[in-house]
Amino acid sequence: MVPEVGVTPLFTKIRKLLFISIAVLAVLLVFQLLTRFIVLPRMEIAQILLESTLNLSDAELLALGGITGSENYISLNPKEIEARYESSPLIRKAFVEKQFPSTLKLVLYGRSALGLMMVERNGVDNPLVFDEYGVLYHSADTSPYRNLPVLSGLELDKESLSVLPEALNPFLSDLKTLQIDSPKLFGQISEIEIKRIEGALYEVHLYTSAYRLPVVLSSGLTDGIMKKILLVLDSLNEADRIKDFEYADFRADQVVLKTREGN
Repeated sequence: MVPEVGVTPLFTKIRKLLFISIAVLAVLLVFQLLTRFIVLPRMEIAQILLESTLNLSDAELLALGGITGSENYISLNPKEIEARYESSPLIRKAFVEKQFPSTLKLVLYGRSALGLMMVERNGVDNPLVFDEYGVLYHSADTSPYRNLPVLSGLELDKESLSVLPEALNPFLSDLKTLQIDSPKLFGQISEIEIKRIEGALYEVHLYTSAYRLPVVLSSGLTDGIMKKILLVLDSLNEADRIKDFEYADFRADQVVLKTREGN
């Protein structure tokens, strides 16, 4: 007769702990499966917080980023959305942030218009806006920019239709500083004609809104230089001499007035 083996208290305790562990693991597994296949797929974006400096509707801004509002919160990638926004010439910088549990925050900074430029595309002249970084972009309504300087004289390659030559960046930076610090002086500029000298070198011919005498500049433009330009032009006008000159050269400390032939 086989003797009966008794169940020790230690074995009972171990078996109880084992059952509890299996039960806990089973609950965790069920919870994970429910979360992965039922809860997470239904976690759509419920709220979008949108801040922007652009004069566009919310629907237009969301469309720029390819956002429909039905995106899944978990799978949504903020960096990809930022890249989509910043690929648009209208957007200078984009910040995208997910806020748990179902909010998407968008902060969009548009480009600040510095001037206008007519660009030929498919045989048609189109007015494009450019900013201090030389980026050209289309605006559906250019009427707010009608008092900005017009950039002329440049012929852009098809490959560079979206950006001005890099050599102009220092001048554009000075122009932007003038626009911010001295808006009245900036408002006196009606046209900026760019003439290619050699290779990547350019010469700037500036026209004021009051006079059509070209002002030749180096790449530098400050409020002091602009005041000097207006002072010289006003003096020539008062003396009825503007018509006698071909241009006024401000590239050196001493202003040079080029007399028209025959005068």
